[in-house]
Amino acid sequence: MKRKALGVLLSIMMLGTCVFTGCGEGGSEGPASGSQAADTAESTETAAGTVQAGSEAALEYGGNDISEHKELVMYVIGDEPVAADEVEEALNAKLEEKLNCTVDINYIALSDYTQKYSLLLASGENIDIIYTSTWAFYNEEATKGAFAEITDELLQKYMPQTAAGEDSMAFEQAKINGKCYMIPKNSPYVNNAMPVLIRGDLREKYGIDKIDSVEKLEEYFTAVAENEEGIYPYAAAGDAVEMSMNLFQSRNNLVPMSCGSGKYFGYFYQGKDPAAEDVVWQYGTDEYLEYCKLMKSWADKGFWSKNAVSNTTSPLDAFQNGTSAALFWNLDTCESAKNVVDSEHPEWKAELVNVTPGVVHVKGVYTGDGFAIPAVSENQDRALMVLDVLKFDKECYDICRYGIEGSTFNATSDTTYTLGDEQANYAVGNAPVSWGLKNDVLERIQGEAGTTQSEIRQELMGDAISEVTSGFIFDDSSVKSELAAMNEVCSQYVPLLELGLVDDVEGTLAELNSKCETAGAEKLKEEFISQFTAYLEGLEK
Repeated sequence: MKRKALGVLLSIMMLGTCVFTGCGEGGSEGPASGSQAADTAESTETAAGTVQAGSEAALEYGGNDISEHKELVMYVIGDEPVAADEVEEALNAKLEEKLNCTVDINYIALSDYTQKYSLLLASGENIDIIYTSTWAFYNEEATKGAFAEITDELLQKYMPQTAAGEDSMAFEQAKINGKCYMIPKNSPYVNNAMPVLIRGDLREKYGIDKIDSVEKLEEYFTAVAENEEGIYPYAAAGDAVEMSMNLFQSRNNLVPMSCGSGKYFGYFYQGKDPAAEDVVWQYGTDEYLEYCKLMKSWADKGFWSKNAVSNTTSPLDAFQNGTSAALFWNLDTCESAKNVVDSEHPEWKAELVNVTPGVVHVKGVYTGDGFAIPAVSENQDRALMVLDVLKFDKECYDICRYGIEGSTFNATSDTTYTLGDEQANYAVGNAPVSWGLKNDVLERIQGEAGTTQSEIRQELMGDAISEVTSGFIFDDSSVKSELAAMNEVCSQYVPLLELGLVDDVEGTLAELNSKCETAGAEKLKEEFISQFTAYLEGLEK
């Protein structure tokens, strides 16, 4: 398999600003001429308008001339699957037909993206499409001018299917200072939809009943820690954020609120939308203290390595290679990991369990995954069309999301699928290239035709509700220095606290909060509350 280098320049160049309509194809792709239309042998009506097909490729999309062939460069975050080249070839065959173009898909490994993402954008390399997210530098890069603005006019002109079919709230959530720089997925993130993937064979081995609570999970972890060699109950790594999202946020019905890259503020959901006074500083709550104490007790029992913070093997890899008895992650990733394990180690009897039944599942942001068009792109208009097709054309969507029909997956109806013999070569249903494309309208459910979603998926997703804070985006322009100082403090203390790797939980937490106050926590909170109050007042108008 070919491996694609990031191509980051040794000397990083400063990005210039670029007006969207003055870059790329903006001046060249107008409506198809009359002679082109007359020469076309056939036309097909689609949601994008009349696509006029020539002998090899379409000449028009949504009234835009696409007769000039384009080769686009796309970057996604995630580990490159074994079947990446095969999938790219199949996808490009469809894009040649539909948009007279191809995409060269490059992967930035999860272990590398924090170091390489910003360097890549600053390098000056021509990139046409790049994955972005609230957790992957969207705010930071957009405010630096790295991304082209996505206006309503551009959506209507170049992304007609997205303009018609995507929830408008997705683009509202992506706005920074009133402007949007992202095409989010058409699938809101659901807060608290966090399962745990475990080894069913080990649960049975130690006579543990169904795991449906944190207490039962601790019983399982204790059995593994006391009896298994070479397997951690949970092979935590880095900041173990996935575990805290489940056992702290989800367990306590805490809805996090946007504040740059930090998880500083939120509110405890109590059946109604919050007022400004309901907003809490997460690290100052009794619930956070209790969570850190629980993690301290688990660390002392050897549930993970004492060197977990510096561990570079991801919990996902550890579970799949047999050195971890559990995996905390979001639902899609856990289901994908279960698929891999079921194929390679069916004797492990991998099980999805819900350890926080009864919590409120809240629809959050769409901007947890998406794509941006870099300002340096020379093909911005065609790039928007490509994203329109990848998100809403079923043939292309299936390839991105599930891989190769008859190989990595088998379609059992228009809305269901089963795993194919080669599913281990592609993250079926959660492939990195598809994270920013996820569209609930076209999603397939794993299983035979006529079956329903799994019990766990229903528990985690079926009762999700909408709430008011999902549309609130914090403008950090007036507190950037305070946030930078606070991020530095938290990166030092939070991983240790949330993995229980401290001698004195209360003392260490007090030290964290004291240093955050010195860094400007009070100013940050005042600005946050002020903006949230204005946001709530705006909703009432």
